[in-house]
Amino acid sequence: MVETDEKERIRIYQKRNTCFIGIDMHKDTHCAVVIDCWMNKLGEVSFENRPSKFPAFVEDVRRICGTKEFVFGLEDTRGFGRNLAAYLVGRRFAVKHVNPAYTSAIRLSNPIVFKDDSYDAYCVARVLWDMTDTLQDAR
Repeated sequence: MVETDEKERIRIYQKRNTCFIGIDMHKDTHCAVVIDCWMNKLGEVSFENRPSKFPAFVEDVRRICGTKEFVFGLEDTRGFGRNLAAYLVGRRFAVKHVNPAYTSAIRLSNPIVFKDDSYDAYCVARVLWDMTDTLQDAR
């Protein structure tokens, strides 16, 4: 019992020191929203879906997160995020695949339903926050 409590404390500590980056993927541009463990929006980054723009995106995320760890969640429904996923995984970042059905459930759970890239990315980040341990790793 004591060992389980210690593991849970470690997991909670890790979550408190993590930023969750939800990314809404599109053919030409991606929108990323960064939240903390209390689901506060820390920042937003829009960037072109071109490999030459990915390093600047990662630097923007580092600037927003500061010294915290971070994990990326990609809602990639049509394969538009394949290059970004390969880039992030190749640099050994934690990258999770977020099922669009989960994102839709978060969006529809609000009394007022928004539909824009920023809010979709926020919903991806919320799913990532809630299900980090059970989501599939992106490959």
